[in-house]
Amino acid sequence: MIHLDPMLVGVLGFVVFLVLLVIGMPIGIGMATVGFLGILTLRGWDTALNTFFMLPYSATASWLLSVIPMFILMGSIAFFAGFTRDAYNCAYRWVGNYPGGISVATLMGAAAFGACSGSSIAATAALGRLALPEMERFGYDRRLAAGVVAMGGTLSALIPPSILLVIYGVITEESIGKLLIAGIIPGVVSMALFALLVVVWAKIRPQDAPRGEAFTWGERIRSLKDIIGIFILFVCVTGGIYTGMFTPTEAGAVGAFIILVMAVVMRRINWGSFREVVTETLRVVSSIFLIVLGAYIFIQFLALSRLPVDFANWVVDLQVNRLVIICGTVVVYLIMGCFLDALGLILLTVPFISPAIFALGFHPIWFGVLVVKLVEIGLLTPPVGIQAYVLKGVAPDLSLKEIFSGFIPFFAVDILLMIGLLIAFPEIVMYLPGLMR
Repeated sequence: MIHLDPMLVGVLGFVVFLVLLVIGMPIGIGMATVGFLGILTLRGWDTALNTFFMLPYSATASWLLSVIPMFILMGSIAFFAGFTRDAYNCAYRWVGNYPGGISVATLMGAAAFGACSGSSIAATAALGRLALPEMERFGYDRRLAAGVVAMGGTLSALIPPSILLVIYGVITEESIGKLLIAGIIPGVVSMALFALLVVVWAKIRPQDAPRGEAFTWGERIRSLKDIIGIFILFVCVTGGIYTGMFTPTEAGAVGAFIILVMAVVMRRINWGSFREVVTETLRVVSSIFLIVLGAYIFIQFLALSRLPVDFANWVVDLQVNRLVIICGTVVVYLIMGCFLDALGLILLTVPFISPAIFALGFHPIWFGVLVVKLVEIGLLTPPVGIQAYVLKGVAPDLSLKEIFSGFIPFFAVDILLMIGLLIAFPEIVMYLPGLMR
């Protein structure tokens, strides 16, 4: 048998995987294929077959990963039962009559939906159906409307419960509870910065963001009852994790049960819609776990090649300031985000790059939030830009050019302000986890 340098095999495997992505192979199958062939090359048939047969079960039969189906079920019930609509309608009554108010209400509704769903795609689809027709009715600029909905949907990637933060925690073996809590302030700050951009846009070009309907204070106050359900859910899930009353997995189960009970009691869900909820949940969970399964085989191959360790040593030995390394990492994620979906990007890069980042002294929880924020931006960058295509699907009259051009101002705010704030002031991420037990 020809003995090849493990690092060379690792590099070749990485290149082959990228080629498979370019030709259209699903990311989970691509990772599993390259991982299996890489292990076969490095360790032979026995190790490769044992890994292929045993690792998928040991990787997916995980107590930590069981939180993902619960979070997705919670979000599916929230969508089908109309809790998303309630959050948007309440926000609309409070701020809709201000300059750019309908767009700000959309962002607030997105944050509320993020509190009961870890799926950015579901949030974008829901907001596209709810908010776009309203903004079009009042004559909003189509690029602004598209940018707000698409970028608002990505808030679900940070605001707990966040599936991406859960996956990051499983890979790095960090506290999932602290990671979820760490996403709260960055998520709220992101929403506030987007809202500020909308208000400035409306001041400069008022014709692009006309005022919405005016509501009385009585109507505004009465609308608060519509978000009681989401408030209860957020307090139980996030509060339970924060206080240590629940583990993240237990919080997911409790949250799914609570929102199901509320939907039944409020007669917002019947047997037919419940079957739709379960079907949609199973579809999304299956696609996620296929990627996770392939990723674990690929990660095992990378570990055998020692590529992450050698890369970490090379980075640590560089005679540059560690902030230069972080800025370079940001650029790499932005470039790779143009070609990979969020989950695949995290599973592919975190095992590879995190050892180097941690060796430089950056906190794993801070880095997790930064990574999720970066892949969240990647959800909209072309040519993949999955959020743009989701929005196009629910609003076919919008062109991709309008969606991508509407995203550009929000992209600038995220990169120049939000990412800059996270790097300059890590306390934005670390404050709340630091208060946990």
